[in-house]
Amino acid sequence: MPTDILLFDIPTAVSRPNSPNTWRVRLALNYKRLNYRTQWVHVSAIEATCKPLGILPTGVKPNGQPLYTLPAIIDRTDASNPVILSNSIPIIEYLESAYPSAPGAELFPGGTKAFQILVVQFVAIKLLTFVSKLGMGAMYRSKPASEQPSLRAKIEARFGKPLEEVEAKGAEREAAWKELEQTMKFVQDAFERNDSGVFLMGRQVSCADFALFGSLFFFKEI
Repeated sequence: MPTDILLFDIPTAVSRPNSPNTWRVRLALNYKRLNYRTQWVHVSAIEATCKPLGILPTGVKPNGQPLYTLPAIIDRTDASNPVILSNSIPIIEYLESAYPSAPGAELFPGGTKAFQILVVQFVAIKLLTFVSKLGMGAMYRSKPASEQPSLRAKIEARFGKPLEEVEAKGAEREAAWKELEQTMKFVQDAFERNDSGVFLMGRQVSCADFALFGSLFFFKEI
């Protein structure tokens, strides 16, 4: 069916998005073949963009102020009742409810939603812990030049050191790569235990596959 969905994503200097979180939603939209447009929002403008549109924060900053992140969507398919959502899991849950997949192609196969969410959290917490050790420089360089000064300031404030000193070096970096390799071997072994199919659920793609792809795409960039 024709849809009018606006996806808020983060631009890069490498001609393609690389945020693992926004990739989850983009893949869900593509998988469902829904019509959508992308509004690119620089990291420094996320809060100023979201607040006037009624897009809710997704967390709390260390100082207690609301934290606004992407992805977010506004679905104006029903112009009289637009749907405004933030955070990848609630967005994908909504898309699955509003635009159901065919039987056997659901993104949350029956009885697996809790499992799917646990896998997504594993991906977000486990794999992305390697960003600061291995990918901070690549992430910084992928941002538009106009965004780099503010991103540098945020990174240095968070870690209490110059950006160039955040990533692991020497033996520590080698150990981090080894740990990442072992983590990915664990993921590979889990997939290979399936009797058939190439997805986490075997022959059926699911939300968890999108989360894995988003993180793998980011690491491919570094």
